[in-house]
Amino acid sequence: MKIRRANLEDIPNIVRLEHQVFEETLGESFLYDELSRNPFARMYILEDQNNFIGFIGLRVDDQAELMNFAIVPKYQHKGYGKALLTHVLKELQTEGIKMLSLEVRQSNKQAQAFYEKMGFTVSHIRKKYYKHEDALVYVLEVKS
Repeated sequence: MKIRRANLEDIPNIVRLEHQVFEETLGESFLYDELSRNPFARMYILEDQNNFIGFIGLRVDDQAELMNFAIVPKYQHKGYGKALLTHVLKELQTEGIKMLSLEVRQSNKQAQAFYEKMGFTVSHIRKKYYKHEDALVYVLEVKS
């Protein structure tokens, strides 16, 4: 298993996975801008034996916000998501970042269970964050 920073060549895999998991995508142009122009953006790719397993995207300044995170469905529930998020948390910890936040669809019970297992707690609800659905805002204090 290898975790590395994403590059522009990873964008097609990320877009395909977003469509597969979320049925929508942030889009190639958004991801291109994030990787090439946004100094606060970070994306990591998880591979196993050169197979694309998943990705995680964040924005980091004095706090971090998880923008998107997905694992290829056939690799879910095998510890890959936990490994990828743990890697990111260790990097944030090393940099002295104290807080990580994210939004989850209120209907996405699988993601909620995962984040709660990882120590996140619900902070509040964002009404109609996902067009016609509310989001639960989760936060995690990054331990130093």
